[in-house]
Amino acid sequence: WKKTQTQGVIINAGGIVAYYPTKVPLHRQAQFLNGMDLFGDLSRAAHEDGLAVFARMDSNRAHEEFYTAHPDWFAIDANGKPYKAADLFITCINSPYYHSHLPAVMREIATLYKPEGFTDNSWSGLGRDSICYCENCQRSFKTKTGREIPKQKNWEDQTYRDWIRWNYDRRLEIWDLNNKTTKAAGGEHCTWSG
Repeated sequence: WKKTQTQGVIINAGGIVAYYPTKVPLHRQAQFLNGMDLFGDLSRAAHEDGLAVFARMDSNRAHEEFYTAHPDWFAIDANGKPYKAADLFITCINSPYYHSHLPAVMREIATLYKPEGFTDNSWSGLGRDSICYCENCQRSFKTKTGREIPKQKNWEDQTYRDWIRWNYDRRLEIWDLNNKTTKAAGGEHCTWSG
């Protein structure tokens, strides 16, 4: 009999890389795992000890081969250059990366491993000081407001303030989609907690 005050654990699962043998296209397995199911092994051990498992995602960046396959899924600056964090490309919150790819990853994890929930290290895309000018953003903002995306950060500009509101609304949509996805695949209590 083990006594502990620990009730659950957060275990790296997927996003930038998979810590399990994934079948989702372009969701590459973490280097050096060589097919090993690290997330699965740790999840099973935690569940055997009566611990809740939250699958940790890290989902707003991807490697170059992903960018090359889907450049339109990534955030770009006013000069048409992709935003990067070190050697990783930053994904756009208005692209299929968020409404198709990530839900497929979460469904796969929830179906295979039945975690009690999901959390994410970096799900919300670019900060408000960086404006994305990709076609997905341009089209969505124009549809919502009838205007072009602002050229720069300027709190005095109504278009910039509308852009901020539009961004917050999109993140709420992502939050709802992720919860809907994890609950549909993992059960009504399998929450996505951001």
